[in-house]
Amino acid sequence: MRKFILNIFILLGIAGLGVLAAWIVKNSCAKHSGLSPEDTVKSFYTSLLSGEWDKARSLCADTDDMESYCHTFRQFWEKSMKKDSALLATAAGVLEESDMSLSDGRHEGKGTFSTLFTITTDSGASKTRIVQLKKEDGIWLVTMIQDAGQGLPVRN
Repeated sequence: MRKFILNIFILLGIAGLGVLAAWIVKNSCAKHSGLSPEDTVKSFYTSLLSGEWDKARSLCADTDDMESYCHTFRQFWEKSMKKDSALLATAAGVLEESDMSLSDGRHEGKGTFSTLFTITTDSGASKTRIVQLKKEDGIWLVTMIQDAGQGLPVRN
């Protein structure tokens, strides 16, 4: 009888762990599902600027372009941190307090979105990039970032 009761407790424990694992997977996959394309871009850059590499990568599509972009940014960030971490922290603070705006956003087909992303500091300095996103499994992911040049290409 004791062995039977022990087996029941073991089975309940295994079932409980299964429910817990399913809940964790569901919540970790859904953490970005409510983000708009604009919020995804802002969250991506905020994560990069604060050195939250895993969070930034979770907002990117699994492409060579984004792997390279994140890797290059991280190398620059880590190199700067070794040289002068106070200066990097100050620069990151200035950028975090800067105005991050998106303009000319447009859907370019089923599940794709392009926009101009501009960061403007309090001193008026600004930088604009073209950002493309793709919706995968209900989540907007950054697929490409490039210099804005003359803005978004004209659609035919």
